[in-house]
Amino acid sequence: MLILLILGQKLVPHLLRFRENVFVLIVGIIVTFLGLIFWAWVVYHMRKAFFDKTLLITGPFKYVRHPMYVGLYLLFTGIGILFFSYPWFLIMILFMPIWYFNCRIEERQMMVIHGEKYFEYKKNVGMFFPKFMKI
Repeated sequence: MLILLILGQKLVPHLLRFRENVFVLIVGIIVTFLGLIFWAWVVYHMRKAFFDKTLLITGPFKYVRHPMYVGLYLLFTGIGILFFSYPWFLIMILFMPIWYFNCRIEERQMMVIHGEKYFEYKKNVGMFFPKFMKI
């Protein structure tokens, strides 16, 4: 994706790129930093499951079932803001269904491995966004 961002910067006319707006620059840095921190938090918690083969329901997994994707999407959104070009955001929109279907495959695998425990976890925790209210 980073290669596509660089190509987007070269192919898009200068007027459509980042316009040296300090506010946009600050927002881009903050979103990129938050995505990187969130992603690092996920990796820190995933190391336990890698060796134990246990179902993670702590740390970022307490809030969303696929925090790795959430962190990466935040990171990529921040980078897109920093190097603003519309092809970058089009590519990100195209990746949304790909990542969604990949997550569905992972969830089927988790159901096979963890069974009822994962089913309960899935019922109580949102896929990409936290569940604030139980319906």
